[in-house]
Amino acid sequence: MFKPHDMIQLSRRSVLTAVALSLSYGQVRGAVPAKLTSREIVRLLFEARREQRIDLSYGDLSGLDLSDINFKGAVLHHCNLFGVDFTDANLAGSDLSDTILDRAVLLRTNLSNASLRSASIRRPAVFTDMRFYAGDLPLFRGSDLRSTQITARLDGADFSRSDLSGAVFSLSSERDLGGTPTGGLANCDFTGAKLVNTNLSGMSLAFSIFRSADLSGANLEDADLTRADLTGATLTNVKLTRAKLDGVLGLATAP
Repeated sequence: MFKPHDMIQLSRRSVLTAVALSLSYGQVRGAVPAKLTSREIVRLLFEARREQRIDLSYGDLSGLDLSDINFKGAVLHHCNLFGVDFTDANLAGSDLSDTILDRAVLLRTNLSNASLRSASIRRPAVFTDMRFYAGDLPLFRGSDLRSTQITARLDGADFSRSDLSGAVFSLSSERDLGGTPTGGLANCDFTGAKLVNTNLSGMSLAFSIFRSADLSGANLEDADLTRADLTGATLTNVKLTRAKLDGVLGLATAP
């Protein structure tokens, strides 16, 4: 006959067994507290075994300092990341789909090959000062940005081989600094990117590179494409009404 003490010990062993079984899979899953702390996240990442992906889906990480952290491809699907400091963080290969990244600090954040599908990235901090040094920018190379809402000045950003289909870029207002609204995507690298039905209307895309990119159905109305490189780009049904096209390369292939 079990004594109460034996029952408690058995219960503890059962819990530990369940935890051990959950850690044997490639992704750590389970209930995530509504509000996490930076220390808790660092501990989870530190304790994860090699090749494991920590699952923080639906967690509230808003306002946390998560700079310099390697997230090891973590799953942050549908997380609240409002105002999070991701300075120098490594989010390469992570799942940030359906997240709120508004007002996040994305200085030198590695988002290459990450999923940002349907995320909201409004007015993030991407430069340390008004010199707009491209080296401060987050890296989006190869990322999934389908249907993402973006309001930011990202002059010089690397979007090469990324999928921006259905993404919507909006003008970023700098009125708080006494400036005029800007749509900064000048000098960006969109080489090999997919921009099917992407809304880039009114954006500054001067000197940007779109070599071999797919711009089918993209909205470039009122955009500034001065000296942009569209060599080899697919331009089927692209909208160019009132766009500035001075010195553009590759427009001979446009319909």
